[in-house]
Amino acid sequence: MRPADLLWIPASAVAAYDIVPDVLARRGQAAVRHGPAASGVVALSFDDGPHPEITPQVLAALEAASARATFFMVGENVRRHPELVRRIAAGGHAIGVHTDHHRHAWLCPPARMRAEIAGGLEAIVATVGARPLWFRPPWGAFNATSFRCARALSLRIALWSCDAGDWLPGTSGAAIERRVVRGLQPGAIIDLHDGGQTPAGCAAMARALPAVLAAAVARGLRADHIGALFDLPPLGPLSGLTP
Repeated sequence: MRPADLLWIPASAVAAYDIVPDVLARRGQAAVRHGPAASGVVALSFDDGPHPEITPQVLAALEAASARATFFMVGENVRRHPELVRRIAAGGHAIGVHTDHHRHAWLCPPARMRAEIAGGLEAIVATVGARPLWFRPPWGAFNATSFRCARALSLRIALWSCDAGDWLPGTSGAAIERRVVRGLQPGAIIDLHDGGQTPAGCAAMARALPAVLAAAVARGLRADHIGALFDLPPLGPLSGLTP
């Protein structure tokens, strides 16, 4: 991000454009953070992939546990690894939009924000021939344009109720397991990462995942994609793609 990119918005408008929408989302007034407890589902979600090494490990663990999840993908990674994206869709998992280049919303002027969301969506559609139903912004950060664009594209916004902390420097598989197991409740949405800038943390997460899935079963929970919390399919029909 160049300093000049920040000059499009006057300081007096920062609160209206970035901070107010972000606070509303984090309070659950404009984004889903938790599903109904009566569902008996815990929704595992994986951000920043797909990754050629980590994602196959995640898929193997999910398959072994007869579990499904939601993968919030970055468009540039979708274009790098289309075979993994198609494998994820074929496994009945949900695929969500995580922008095209993982830009922070607070640093994106309106045109760039629209391009980030639309570009990420289009990369997935072109690869699997179906449309995502969910959007999660990088770092869980919002601005006014991201809300409007997601609504125009009929994308539901999903955050999380439990952060695995697999992005923390030096974190271990045991620490990740402890954090996630504490958050395994009916209707919970768990945020994990199968890609991004912390490969060691992602690898630790993949090692911890079988134990996390076993803990969910022990608590009588079904690990599934976010849509299963709300009786929605993993992917939707091709419609409404113009923001």
